[in-house]
Amino acid sequence: MAGRFVGRTAELGELARRFDAALAGEASVVLVAGEPGIGKTGLVAELGRLAGAHGTPVLWGRCTDDDGAPAYRPWRQVLRAWRAADPDGPAAADPDDLAALAPLLGSAGGDSAGAGAEARLVLFDAAARVLTAAAARTGLLVALDDLQWADPDSLALLVHLAREAPTARLLVVGTARPAELAADPERAGHVARLAARPTAARIDLGGLTDADVGGALTERLGVAPPPETVAEVRVRSGGNPFFVGELARMLADGRAGPVPAAVRDVVRLRLGRLPAGCRALLDLAAVAGGELDEPLLGAVVGGPVTDALRPALDDGVLVRPPGRTAPRFAHDIVREALLEVLGDTERARLHARLAEVLEPRADDPDVLPELARHALAALPSGDPEAALERGRAAAALAGERLAFAESARRWARVLEAGRPFLTPVQRARDLIELARAQLRAHAVSDAVASCVAAVDLARHAGDAATLAEAALVVQGISDAEVLTAQRDWCEEALAALEPGDTPVRARLLAQLAHTLLFVGRPDQVDACSTRALEIAERVGEPAALAAALRARQLAASGPEGNAERLHLGDRMLAVGGSDAVLWGHLWRFDALLQAGRIADAERELDELAPVAARSGQPLARLHVLRSRAALAFGRGAFDEVRALNDEAAALAVRGRHVGAAMTAQAVEWQVALLIGRDGLDGSLPAELAVHRESPVFAVMSTTMARWHLALCRPEEAARWYRDLAPPGSPRIPRFMSLIVEALRVQIALELGDTAPLEACYRFLAHYANLFVAGGAGATATHGSVHQYLGIAAAGLGRGAVAIRHLTASVEADEARGLAPFAATARHRLAVELRRRGRPGDAEAARAHADRAAATAARLGMEPLRRKLTELDDALRDGGVLSPRETEIAGLVADGLSNRDIAAAVHISERTVESHVAHILAKLGFSRRTQIAAWVVARSH
Repeated sequence: MAGRFVGRTAELGELARRFDAALAGEASVVLVAGEPGIGKTGLVAELGRLAGAHGTPVLWGRCTDDDGAPAYRPWRQVLRAWRAADPDGPAAADPDDLAALAPLLGSAGGDSAGAGAEARLVLFDAAARVLTAAAARTGLLVALDDLQWADPDSLALLVHLAREAPTARLLVVGTARPAELAADPERAGHVARLAARPTAARIDLGGLTDADVGGALTERLGVAPPPETVAEVRVRSGGNPFFVGELARMLADGRAGPVPAAVRDVVRLRLGRLPAGCRALLDLAAVAGGELDEPLLGAVVGGPVTDALRPALDDGVLVRPPGRTAPRFAHDIVREALLEVLGDTERARLHARLAEVLEPRADDPDVLPELARHALAALPSGDPEAALERGRAAAALAGERLAFAESARRWARVLEAGRPFLTPVQRARDLIELARAQLRAHAVSDAVASCVAAVDLARHAGDAATLAEAALVVQGISDAEVLTAQRDWCEEALAALEPGDTPVRARLLAQLAHTLLFVGRPDQVDACSTRALEIAERVGEPAALAAALRARQLAASGPEGNAERLHLGDRMLAVGGSDAVLWGHLWRFDALLQAGRIADAERELDELAPVAARSGQPLARLHVLRSRAALAFGRGAFDEVRALNDEAAALAVRGRHVGAAMTAQAVEWQVALLIGRDGLDGSLPAELAVHRESPVFAVMSTTMARWHLALCRPEEAARWYRDLAPPGSPRIPRFMSLIVEALRVQIALELGDTAPLEACYRFLAHYANLFVAGGAGATATHGSVHQYLGIAAAGLGRGAVAIRHLTASVEADEARGLAPFAATARHRLAVELRRRGRPGDAEAARAHADRAAATAARLGMEPLRRKLTELDDALRDGGVLSPRETEIAGLVADGLSNRDIAAAVHISERTVESHVAHILAKLGFSRRTQIAAWVVARSH
């Protein structure tokens, strides 16, 4: 709406306050939200006018809904405006920063197949440093218009800037339409992360008041309109400033009569009054984009266009913003109205003309995305093969510019436009490229779906090479459904490929070994991974060698492979490259944690963290989070564990990574078991219940059984316990076997089931000097294996053996700072010493119990603290069962109820209840089944 700035006093005041704070070194990012035409851009422009009067530069970047716009378009406009406005700025900037900004300032940069994620983080850091430096002298206002159309990578850069530059003299104000923003989950997710920053704020604009509408009409008409006219315009426009202006223009032109219900109709009426030649140019401009490129329009029509466009400028359909030479539509609604009137055929014809004119400049990376948009939109007109190649080149360019989400969007557009023209193999190859882009953008489930579609097409076409390529896209994902499908793909591709040693064969064998480990055929993993490594070493390709080493690491992920995994980690580090270095450190961390070399594991994690940060990959961040949580869990830093795990869970949900989400849930439950929180109800969430074949399910079932026991629900615990595969089963992945068997002995003893204890003891005895942690992707350490050997020995009635193991466990855990597990071992040791009852055992038991109680109180381990309180009462009572208690324990083992026992020994039922309570306390038990198991073990 032309004329003076109307209304928005409070909103402008808030922005001015944020601007003053930015000049004082408190950076802010403010989102101005509202419907189209509500005055978002006008409000920011008014702030810009105030900032300009203050001597502060104002840099604008405008987003567009044209899919031909280059990646990072608004930031490119901002940085180019900075170069133009401050010629000395680029010279004063750090040359390394300017080099890193190459993808934003024009050249492609990056490596879409290799270190792209790492390069993107470098780019983001450089952008933050350059803008911080640019703002240092005079302050800086950056205005980003129409963020609902921003490419996701531009929004990711905005979030990074908000996080990394909190003290810059910088205010960033963006405008957005909330409804369109909410309709795109990816963009909405970035904005939600932005809103969570303490330096971010949001201003929602509503309609103008009656008084403001009346003032606007008075300015346009020259006289105050009647109140009923103001009311009608207010109702019809909803107080939308742009709509108010259009309706005021109609009234000023003397067009009496009722106000049209659809304001777009008003816009169309206004456009209809323009000369035919001007209107035709506006149709072409609407198809071309939001901002008019007069040389491009002239090239299409074959002559100058400035004079022909003048009526549109005079009428206000086009405006020429201050400081810009190119005109643009007064509002997006004007362009939308033009596009609505144009039919599909006419739009395609105009797109074809634009593509034809742009084709000679296809080598220009700033022209290519726009050319691709027009060429694809023109189909079926034109050359389909050439149009699709332009689309592919633009998608690849977005990846090279580190705009991963934008690259995925462009590959999807190629597939959509090419549907009538592509052969099955061509479509499969484009789907593979889409999957790679989706994976780099951390859209895991989308990438898997694209691979499934590519495999189906390759199978139909009988193309083994394409099938193999599709099978190898998704790496490092442990979802059972995905792994089962990948196993079939790899086997099928290997059978169809020509014989001989090739990098593809080595990688397929490595991927097959990975899947076999998780889907119940571990007997084949060793042979498959060994063969993959032999071929990879012969062909000598780094990617094939890295894949084969990874397969060997998984084959050696059981506790017996601890030393080999350390060696494999060293070999992976020697391969080089960001991914190989990341995995090398992760393997070494897991092996060191399992070996009880806690200090070395922490040093390994300190080396891993910057590698993961430089990669910029959410999956790498997930690995760092779960590793940090594993250390914190072992040390009893439970608040830290929960904070790290919450972030990991959020990443898993955002990437729709089911295995990572289940792992995060298991960590949450295990923390709750130790500290006694009430926030979990012990039931498996419905969305995870269908994934019972997941490789993390074995640990999940033991965790769930323990949780139900903690809630005194033995029947539910027994159900989960019965679902657990027997010791040595291939359903228990090797890397989880140590955890599963350690947890199994605790559950078996509590449920009174001594049957598996001998097998568990034999298994664990081989690894007595290790610590209970996963062999691949450790999320926790549960202390020394000696503790669980002690539990099994106690359940088998071998008290002296149990004491020996538990003593070793206390020493091992305390030496490594694993305080929670030193405390639980002390508690169990105190119970066994009290049971043995030799001279000095009672005093030793009390000393261990006191030390354990102090640790439990310090770490907030409430369940253990309660057990120790009961134990302390029993120790004061002598610590051994009286003859009457021994008799009653035997009757409990025979399955008699309290009433039956009372009748058998001629005492009251209340007295029996008291005896049973004392037996439980003295033996450190919580339920009758444990008494029965103890009696049976002693009789053996």
